[in-house]
Amino acid sequence: MSKWTEVRDGLVSALDVNEVAEAAKDQLTASLINDGMPAIEAVADKFVEQVQAQAASETGWNAIRDKFVLPLLINGMIWLAKLVLNKSTTTKTE
Repeated sequence: MSKWTEVRDGLVSALDVNEVAEAAKDQLTASLINDGMPAIEAVADKFVEQVQAQAASETGWNAIRDKFVLPLLINGMIWLAKLVLNKSTTTKTE
């Protein structure tokens, strides 16, 4: 066995893997809520703004798509992602 494998196996056996995984999930969820979602919202807002501006030069179904459908879908998916992330945070009350 390589030295790295021995070190890894020693660390895994020394730690309670369930607790480490739960802490990692909580940390990742908190990072997504606090850092990731604002960045995603900023990109989405810019994209929606540009799509809606281009809708003025579109006609027919493309105008409806650019003015209403795409912005509604993008904002709806972001809202849903935020809702799921906020609901999935673990709060331990004892």
